[in-house]
Amino acid sequence: MNAAYSSRQDFSHSGSSPVDFASLAAGRDFTTLDGRLVPHALGEAALRQRTALLVGGLLIGEWPDHL
Repeated sequence: MNAAYSSRQDFSHSGSSPVDFASLAAGRDFTTLDGRLVPHALGEAALRQRTALLVGGLLIGEWPDHL
């Protein structure tokens, strides 16, 4: 497993547009409070249906046990 690290400058608000951040986050899985990974498509669908919310980069919602 390879770990990718980013500096705080990569995500700083100065000079970064929402489009830049969206391109960084596109296609990545979401992480829940308990550390489980939720597939991007499932997390995005839950956000659109308002059955989940994103708080500080963590996805909050109810998920099946098999994830």
